[in-house]
Amino acid sequence: MRTRNTQTMKTFLWQPPGGVVGLSIVLTALLCSCEQVIGVDLNQAAPQVVIEGIVTDQPGPYSVTLTKSGNYFEQSLYFPPVTNALVVLSDDIGDRDTLKEGIPGTYQSSSVLRGMPGRTYALKVETGGKGYDAFSTMPQKVAIDSLFAVPRRGSSSEPGYDIYLLFKDPPELGNYYRVNVHVSDPLVAMDSIDGRRYRLYSDKLTNGNEALYRVRARRTVVPGDTITVDLLSLDKATYEYYRTLNDILTSDRSPTSLSPANPNTNLSSGSLGYFTAYAIDTKKIVLR
Repeated sequence: MRTRNTQTMKTFLWQPPGGVVGLSIVLTALLCSCEQVIGVDLNQAAPQVVIEGIVTDQPGPYSVTLTKSGNYFEQSLYFPPVTNALVVLSDDIGDRDTLKEGIPGTYQSSSVLRGMPGRTYALKVETGGKGYDAFSTMPQKVAIDSLFAVPRRGSSSEPGYDIYLLFKDPPELGNYYRVNVHVSDPLVAMDSIDGRRYRLYSDKLTNGNEALYRVRARRTVVPGDTITVDLLSLDKATYEYYRTLNDILTSDRSPTSLSPANPNTNLSSGSLGYFTAYAIDTKKIVLR
């Protein structure tokens, strides 16, 4: 007798590199039998709100982007913006800012609120009769002590450079980082840096010590190019969001893969996405 087991897959969020517009992806049931007959049920779940908001220690405005989720098997990069929402940012010293919608689905702050390390920020969103909340405390900024580039040479090495940044981790345990790298030449920027979407680092093994982080720049960078490196000091919730999202994005999504879970989020009421407040230190180097 033929038997059939049903496994329900969850919804997860895809974030394109360098942007805040979210792409949510819905996986539906994978059906398999002991006779290796495979069928796929493409029933779609109801769209969910995707919220992505960032406050930094740089001058604003700060943006919050609202979209609706789509289906895993849809190839379109268009996901409907959520318009006419109430979006409010506030901090723990009483500053409050109701964000204004410019581009549909993108809400920007005014000069009322300024990102500062050590302060806790709250996001409130109301749309479609539902409310969503999140909180994030901005860590103290960790500075890049030095930045240097080493050309890769030899017949066994891919041409290019290894970019190293050195920074001093604070003495207390529980510091989290993300490294962003940009190339000055827009014609090579898309494929010049190693393919990792999220370059993450925690102080679990290097707490209180000097930390050395390497980024590989490929053959498309040449002497004279300027490399800009950002060191983002994250809270734990933001680090966990990026870490679990990166695990999803690097999975092969094959039928034999484990069902992907939603990336961790600090948003309430079942929303996808994240809200974060982080500090940024930036250094540049010209390749020789």
